[in-house]
Amino acid sequence: MLLMFRFATLTVAQTFTDGDPDGVLYTQHVGGFLGHGVSFADFNNDGFDDLCFAQFEGEIFAYQGDGEGGFESIDLGIGNTNGEPKSVLWADFDNDGDQDLLITQRLAENRLYARMPSGSLQEVPSAGGVAGTNLERTFGAAVADFDKDDRLDIYLCNYHSPQTNSEENHLFRSIGGMDLAMQFEEVTSLAGVGNGVKQSFQATWIDIDRDGWLDLHVINDRTFWPDAMYRNQGDGTFVDMAATWGIGIGEYSMSSTFADFDKDHDWDIVVANGASEGNNFLMCMGHPFLDSAGETPSLNYANVASEANILLDNLAWGALFFDADNNGWLDLFIGTGTSFYTDFPSILDVYDDNLNGFFLNNGGTFPLEAAPENVYTDKELTFSSAFADHNRDGAMDFVSHRIGARARLLNGVPNGNHWVQVTLESSSGNKDAIGAVVTAWKDGVGDMRTVTCGSEYLNQNSRRLHFGLGASPTVDSLTVDWPSGTHTSFASPPANVIHHLLENGGDGGVITSGCTYPLACNYLDSAQEDNGSCDFSCACGEGTVWDSNVSQCIASCTADQNGDGEIGTGDLILFLTFFGNTCE
Repeated sequence: MLLMFRFATLTVAQTFTDGDPDGVLYTQHVGGFLGHGVSFADFNNDGFDDLCFAQFEGEIFAYQGDGEGGFESIDLGIGNTNGEPKSVLWADFDNDGDQDLLITQRLAENRLYARMPSGSLQEVPSAGGVAGTNLERTFGAAVADFDKDDRLDIYLCNYHSPQTNSEENHLFRSIGGMDLAMQFEEVTSLAGVGNGVKQSFQATWIDIDRDGWLDLHVINDRTFWPDAMYRNQGDGTFVDMAATWGIGIGEYSMSSTFADFDKDHDWDIVVANGASEGNNFLMCMGHPFLDSAGETPSLNYANVASEANILLDNLAWGALFFDADNNGWLDLFIGTGTSFYTDFPSILDVYDDNLNGFFLNNGGTFPLEAAPENVYTDKELTFSSAFADHNRDGAMDFVSHRIGARARLLNGVPNGNHWVQVTLESSSGNKDAIGAVVTAWKDGVGDMRTVTCGSEYLNQNSRRLHFGLGASPTVDSLTVDWPSGTHTSFASPPANVIHHLLENGGDGGVITSGCTYPLACNYLDSAQEDNGSCDFSCACGEGTVWDSNVSQCIASCTADQNGDGEIGTGDLILFLTFFGNTCE
């Protein structure tokens, strides 16, 4: 790993706007212990990401994307969970083509809901075997097919104390069944991933040694309980390699997130530290994957958080890697919260200066640049966050499940940089393609993403993968390493569109989504399905702009009335002169 140290400058400005100006995203996050989960996932399979929030009194607030960039509240029909829900994860657990729902709970049984052929959600008895008891404190869940039998398995993290509880973490292997007959068997002891009776918030399935088998990273909240990195042996068993690989961190680990932020084709790790001094970790790999014999993985991680300048003064929680400015390099958001019970609004008086961290990456070099004021770093208490491009405009959006009555949704504003987005359709393996790795190649450099379900603190990010391209309007190819082991390559995919990649389509397995209206400014001849992005601004005459809300050109009334590039007294005089007239 080559570390370069220089100050970077943001060459293309990035801003965010309020994505919920009408205050629709009501969450009632005014109580509870250490936050609640948020999911940014397309739970109704309509192509637009939806939102779900867990709430401390057992409510699940669901908001369906309306296809026009907004959300509407809907009733999932599942009632109250009768506990304190934590993770809220959508996945196709029975491989029938729709999204089922897993909810973990603190001091209550976990719940699993099957999406029935009628479209309704029905509770699976005993959660298919993963319910647990009402004495367990289950926080994070991580979902993937660890044994490559084409079915999704579940790992549950328990936040227990050896003095008062005796439950380790649990690994449940799917043994099949459809809808209400879904069943899982516990294989924790056999697999060797119980993690002991510790305070464990979260886990992530990631193929860290790139051998084709998903490994399991588990974080623990105490300095005397190091984090674990269980290497998948490929035979149903795991070996903890955290100490050997240099990632056995002994800190107040609250969240982790994996990304290849420097594009050297290995997974870098951020571990958010809940200690008051906020000593976060950025673990970068500096050694080849395999030794000279090609048998035993020899990974070597080092902490470069100080060089990267990602240390915070507040208690750090959920961390996210996503390309906020579409410059082709992954940026880092870290939410900061509290370790006290959430007693709103009095808790805000205790943490009246809490500031989230947002760090911009301008080339994979250090230090990362603290985001300017026009990028969101607001003062609030945030445990869990998630990202998506929910309005499909090519600029990434993210939501903060902050303490208070409503969530905060920030919509990225397109800044002229290019992008590509990818959804996957497996023909074998799990239908959600969880565990797949997609790489966007440009001039011999690969930008790598992996599909996860439950990774950062109590969250779920969009499964539509996003790649910023900067000023480049092209990408050489997209390659996919599918969970089944299949490798496919798609040459010269057009930029600024969503590509639906098919595992069984070979090199031609691409369904491109874009504007299909021939008279639009951004008409895409190769698009097979319309994604609602058609832009007709080039058809508007002088003094008019395209209004997507009314689908027509309207008069442009701006504050710069005299067109001199500044807003001043002359503009005010002109405004008052024509006050009362119509723009026409």
